[in-house]
Amino acid sequence: MLNRSSWKCLTPAVAAAVLVACGGSDNGSNAVEVPVPATKYRVLPYLQNPSYDAMTIRWLTDTNVPGTLVVEGVGAFESQPELAQHLVYAESEVAYIHGDKNKGEIHSDTPAGQAPVTPYMHEVRVTGLQANTQYQYKVEQPGTEQAFSAHFKTAPAQGARASLRFVVMSDMETEPESTAKTVDWAASAAAIGGDKLESDPSTYKRQYPVDQTTGYQATIRHAAQRSPDYWLIAGDLVEKGGRQLDWDEFWRHGAGEWGTLASTTPILPALGNHENYWHPTEGAYSVAAIERAYSKWNTYWDLPENGRSNANYQGRYYRQDMGPVTLITLDSSNGDDNDPLKDTNLLINGAQDSVPDFNQGTAQWNWAEAQLADARAKGQIVFVQWHHMPFGTGVHSYPSGSAGIAQGQDNQSGAPMRIYHELMTRYGVTAVFAGHDELLETVLLDGVQYWDVGFAGDGLRGPGYVPSNTYVPIDTLPPEAQQTHWSAHGDAPEVWEGERLVSGGKHYGFLEVDVTPENQGYRVKMTPRYNLPVMDVAGKATGEFQYLAYDKVVDVLVAN
Repeated sequence: MLNRSSWKCLTPAVAAAVLVACGGSDNGSNAVEVPVPATKYRVLPYLQNPSYDAMTIRWLTDTNVPGTLVVEGVGAFESQPELAQHLVYAESEVAYIHGDKNKGEIHSDTPAGQAPVTPYMHEVRVTGLQANTQYQYKVEQPGTEQAFSAHFKTAPAQGARASLRFVVMSDMETEPESTAKTVDWAASAAAIGGDKLESDPSTYKRQYPVDQTTGYQATIRHAAQRSPDYWLIAGDLVEKGGRQLDWDEFWRHGAGEWGTLASTTPILPALGNHENYWHPTEGAYSVAAIERAYSKWNTYWDLPENGRSNANYQGRYYRQDMGPVTLITLDSSNGDDNDPLKDTNLLINGAQDSVPDFNQGTAQWNWAEAQLADARAKGQIVFVQWHHMPFGTGVHSYPSGSAGIAQGQDNQSGAPMRIYHELMTRYGVTAVFAGHDELLETVLLDGVQYWDVGFAGDGLRGPGYVPSNTYVPIDTLPPEAQQTHWSAHGDAPEVWEGERLVSGGKHYGFLEVDVTPENQGYRVKMTPRYNLPVMDVAGKATGEFQYLAYDKVVDVLVAN
């Protein structure tokens, strides 16, 4: 990594076919010409590990030619590309690329029968920046057609009074197969006189008007229009964490041909169960699968250190300070392997797989408690994110157990994460962001707002597990949570004009969080936003979207 104290003499060259060595004369008599291979971005420049005085910019290319990062008013920095050795493809992935099911044409220019080349990671950490300041930057990558330009903004200094906006998503679960794949779209039964958390049987197999790829593209466009400072993802970024094609699809949306939100907005991710998943020959949650998936995760992210001695715990939980806000990200992937009621994934052996336990007294718990105490002692507004929704009504809100959904148990339940509620209340956490149930729902419990924001781009599930099992586990929630529960399924009824849906219902989207100084504290406004597909008179999607907000806006004052 380079900073301003290690600048090199650089000659920017992007469209040029040669690199010119530094120190040559003006007429080029001392220049050394080196052929530059044609180069493609595999991932466009994206932002990582933001602080008040530094930012990491990363990008991936298919050649090892160094690139140049130019930050306006700061300087120029040369990258030192390294082979991203873990970003490789299984034979089944190569077969998919060249098969007739590749409807999204991912890697369509790869020579027949071959895998895409293993890419090179470029990383520059720029330090010595001014707090709460926007910087223009460009990356000049020899061999590409043109420079890539964007901007980033440093965080406010810790404790500084400042406004922030961030968007929160979960469960986009990207994969190439999302193209041309729609999902079941059951409606609330309230319109036919049933309970709002039941589903209308006539809509059990009704399909959403657009496919998952199109829906997530709209989510990214909508989020970009809101100009957020940070992009939080509460797990399940990809369908299979060990499958490279699914990561490639993620970056097509975030820093690629379909969108560049990650180029201007740092991603702060949490691991979901899908980030611990898939091996082409060794099974879904095997040791080899988790190792393969974690190695890809660890390749992409530059996340704050958590001080743990176990290297496999890095990037799994961390703290990010952003002016008046502290975000604590935890890994809810694994609990006590000896007690199903304390475990969120009965298929993972945490000790064997080096996946940290989240329960009381463990390394992760003790770290989290120390960070929460420190943040509140400093007057920070605290948010927490992890993947498994602890107080929800979906299939993953059934009690933990191996008996099966039909028997009212789920082997990947979010309920064991309720153990953290006492810490959340003790340290005055404003909100907890989760996903996993692939719902948009929220409850207020003892002053803590819990959100399931799992509606970014994959399923649009209803409560319970319809139609196989219509039981909705609302009665497993504490009484206050039952009374304060709100969901898009039950509380945002669909409004139709003939065959056209004009408002309401479950749709893809995200949660927007605004933090604004007010009097002696801060106002925190949490607004769930959605992308409504515009329909013609026959009820078919036109390809356009309306960007709307649900009327469930949570607005709280936080003492500071």
